[in-house]
Amino acid sequence: MKKLITAVLMILLTTYVYAQPICFAKVAAQYSNFSSDGSESMLGIRGAIGSYVPLGQSSFYFQPQLVYAQKGQDAGKFLDKCKIHYAEVPLNIGALIKFTRNIGLGLMVGPYVSVGVAGKSDNPEMTEDLFNKISRFDAGLNAGIQFHIWKIFVFADYDWGMRNLMHSPDLELGENLTTRAGAIGIGFAY
Repeated sequence: MKKLITAVLMILLTTYVYAQPICFAKVAAQYSNFSSDGSESMLGIRGAIGSYVPLGQSSFYFQPQLVYAQKGQDAGKFLDKCKIHYAEVPLNIGALIKFTRNIGLGLMVGPYVSVGVAGKSDNPEMTEDLFNKISRFDAGLNAGIQFHIWKIFVFADYDWGMRNLMHSPDLELGENLTTRAGAIGIGFAY
């Protein structure tokens, strides 16, 4: 297993060294909620920096990012209104379909991992020890689409949390608690 991981890392590193990565910054409005019944979507923000690393001479690329995302809900079970600030790392593989030299469509998919750096709930019992009741760590799948015009792009991203955030046995929802988030925004590649 170590040899396989080392081989994959070496391939990505050599691709990064010989390819000319393109960096980007993006910002978006994001709607998110929890997967529990009665969870109402919350409006938040999402911002990211990252790069496109071409994989050889093909139209495929590797897209690592560092994302700040607000996730939570406006109302719902036990957490009431809750906002969690996440530092997220999506590792996407994508393809760019070029229509002209400066216009293209990018599609990407991959896993993400995130850690809650801060959080607040309107439920007074939850605010004091939010990360003792629900897990600070999240993981799941990320997918996105980007429409590029020269160096500017508009995009839509969707995060589908797959890790159960229920951390405390006192909270008996009888279901998994996962995150869902969709974002629409604009970015600039440089």
